[in-house]
Amino acid sequence: MNGNGFEFQLRLKRRFSFCLFTFTFLLLAVSFAFTANTQTQATRGVIRLKVQFKAGETTTNLPRRRFFLIKGSLADNKALTEKIRQTQVMSRECYYRGKGASEALIKWLKENDCDSVYCREIEERYVTGGDAVPEFKAAYESGLRSFKDLNVARRWLTVNLSPDIRAGFYDEKQKVLGELIKQAEASTKTNVWSVITDRVGSAYLTDIESGTYTISNLVGSEANGESILWICEKDVKPTALTAAMKRPVTLSNLKDPKTPCEIVVRPLPVCEKTAARQ
Repeated sequence: MNGNGFEFQLRLKRRFSFCLFTFTFLLLAVSFAFTANTQTQATRGVIRLKVQFKAGETTTNLPRRRFFLIKGSLADNKALTEKIRQTQVMSRECYYRGKGASEALIKWLKENDCDSVYCREIEERYVTGGDAVPEFKAAYESGLRSFKDLNVARRWLTVNLSPDIRAGFYDEKQKVLGELIKQAEASTKTNVWSVITDRVGSAYLTDIESGTYTISNLVGSEANGESILWICEKDVKPTALTAAMKRPVTLSNLKDPKTPCEIVVRPLPVCEKTAARQ
């Protein structure tokens, strides 16, 4: 073998050694990062909420219910939980009746379980014909004069509703919730987490530091003619998502021995009928 061939092989060996070293280094780095990430995740917890209403043999899942996770046990949050018990919000029906809403609008909100007109798309049958909601119809006709398009006028009719009819009830609830959240964060020196149940009444809280927490909806949720308030305690330990999915924290109007909860159930008030807006 001549000198040039020897040098070529030497350079080839050096290049191969360098590539092997680089590959090994990268593999170790990825392995270390994966291990560190796994260890980090192993110290965090997951809560799956399952929210239901039980009446006799029938169980109904409750969608679009907001729940809050507050650092500390019920004993730690004694002043806050007392404030939660004392706080009551006007029912949806009483609010809208007080604003002179039509029977058709009140029915639409109840049937769709909505706190505002934004929670569902307003279908064409609710702006024209026998099922038309007077407030929707008037807002639609006003928009039609501006937009000159049937679909656009229907989709944007909410801008022609008065603020109290559009989202006034929702806004009032948010003010009450805001004050309770402010008190909770001031006492725990920790941010309050929140989550909303999906269409089947489930919700997930993830990446939670181990410890004891208070879970509550803070103000009563309406279901089946009743207001239901949950104030629960939950010990959170390192949990994989798959394990949490199999062992949900079930909240119902009936007590569950597996979940330490105070459940306050109140009948919704009978509201006085007022003259609807013209």
